[in-house]
Amino acid sequence: MEQKPIPGQDALVPPDADLAQQYLAAADAVAGRRDRAIDRRALAWLQILNAVVTAAYLVAFALVLRNDDVIASQMILFTFLVWGQLASGMAQRNGMQWRMTRSRWPVILGGGVLLAAAVVMFGLVSLDTTLPVGWVLLPAGMVLLGIGGYGVAQLIRASGDPHRPRPAWTPLPVAVRWGTVLVGAALGVLTMLAGAPDDVLRSVITLLVMMMLLAWIVAFNTPLGLPSVGAAWRWPHVATFFVAACIPAGLALGEESLGDRGVAGLLGGVVVILLFALVSFVPGRESRG
Repeated sequence: MEQKPIPGQDALVPPDADLAQQYLAAADAVAGRRDRAIDRRALAWLQILNAVVTAAYLVAFALVLRNDDVIASQMILFTFLVWGQLASGMAQRNGMQWRMTRSRWPVILGGGVLLAAAVVMFGLVSLDTTLPVGWVLLPAGMVLLGIGGYGVAQLIRASGDPHRPRPAWTPLPVAVRWGTVLVGAALGVLTMLAGAPDDVLRSVITLLVMMMLLAWIVAFNTPLGLPSVGAAWRWPHVATFFVAACIPAGLALGEESLGDRGVAGLLGGVVVILLFALVSFVPGRESRG
């Protein structure tokens, strides 16, 4: 073992062969524990899912902005923020570490440039209604190519990893169950507001709901926080969230084809709340802690 002694200090005595072997064994054990804690295949699939969700959000957000429906755009925005918090808990569950290493800088820089270009294109197609409506797919396609392509590359890189045993299922803890119900209640209220005919009342109540959601997002580090809820969710909970998120977006985008928008919003909100109340009793993922 070569070492550079500190100026003015004597060099350390090199370890003998037995102690050096113990050091190597300990280093291998640490690497093994790290590999068991990080599920690269699950993280890659989550990356791909986030790309699809972000692309769908950009399309829906651009369409409502082109229709000058500011309130609907706020609903879609906060639904996306809620998903971001839930997804962060899923990433932490699978061992994702937010470390800014030198090897990641090219990926971060390239992703930042691509996302910046997608944002510019998004603003262009959202605000310039003279452009064909099909152009809203361009920023979504850029996100799918960048974020989704990186997820596919991660999935290919993790193809040689050993398949992990299926995680144990366990009833949702009380705090997580109530958090799941609160997610459903928030999305249900937003769905009802999406169908409200009175724009003034809808804007006031929407602002109050947004402030409550923002306060909940700020309290992310609590057992009731969204990352803790997302870390315990399985596919039935995620599927319910996506179905619930599509209902208010559909009400906002299909305003002209709906006969009575208020009744549709009320029924949709009730359905969303009932779905989350039912899915809160579906077993979730066992905590890693």
